[in-house]
Amino acid sequence: MQLKQWAPFAQPDFAIIFEADAALVWCWDATWLQTQRAQLPTLWHNAEVMPETVLWAPSVDSMRILRCLDGVEVQYWQNGQLYASRWWAQMPEMQEYIAFCREVGHPVAHLTQVPPAQSAGDQVQPWLPVVTGAGLLSVNPAMEQWLYVLLFLCVTLPYGWYSMRDHQISDGIERNKQAMAQLTGQANSLVQARDAALKAVDEVANRQRLDPYPSQLEMMSAVADALPSDSTIREWEFTENKLRIIVYGGLETPSRADITKTLMSSGYFSEVQNLLARDNKSLSFRMVVLPKKGVSMLQDKPNADGRGSNG
Repeated sequence: MQLKQWAPFAQPDFAIIFEADAALVWCWDATWLQTQRAQLPTLWHNAEVMPETVLWAPSVDSMRILRCLDGVEVQYWQNGQLYASRWWAQMPEMQEYIAFCREVGHPVAHLTQVPPAQSAGDQVQPWLPVVTGAGLLSVNPAMEQWLYVLLFLCVTLPYGWYSMRDHQISDGIERNKQAMAQLTGQANSLVQARDAALKAVDEVANRQRLDPYPSQLEMMSAVADALPSDSTIREWEFTENKLRIIVYGGLETPSRADITKTLMSSGYFSEVQNLLARDNKSLSFRMVVLPKKGVSMLQDKPNADGRGSNG
């Protein structure tokens, strides 16, 4: 025990009073006491050993000197509890008493002399239960072991529970990280595939814009379907998306309205206009050629004045 390390005797014995949250400990030489018992075995038969001053009535808030059978004991009481005590073989000197008062925090400003020692009272029972060394040794070893086991469980079980919870939380965080990495990889693959598809669409659109209009043969076939069977095309001028033609009529009299309507409904042309021709047998048309189906043409963004960038 820790008390044996603090004791000034080779074979110490103890008396302990548990007071509130503190323990008062008295210590003496057990070897000397056994010698006294051996000299007077009849007198010491069934005698219980305890400090003399525990049989004195307790105090409240005071510093007092108790006259013992051997020497004196100075006690300092605070709030009804014994705060500190010291034994002297004889009455302490003034400086010794003042030093003890200062050590325990008792005021000494108006102290002029050492107070007189008080004689023993009539109390025959200690003011609180006393546990002696024999009482400490009488503790059941098996019970003490069970107390150690209980203490061990009280310490290790919460630690084990918190360790398990920490391990579970760490595993959950790691699984979430792995799931996040997997989802991120899948999302990156989808984003890359989408970017590749958009890039391919843009490339196809750009290639279509290089040649967005129907071929000359397709346009001639559409124009031929709109003309009378005996008509011939004298002039054909196709610039960018504008087409101008001059048609020479045969025996059949061509109808400008019918030709215009047929050209508009072919799906190749828009904004078909009739122009003045050189003679009655000739017809002149100017029209806008539409891009191929599925081809979107880039349009110039208007400037601040509302005109396109091409002027």
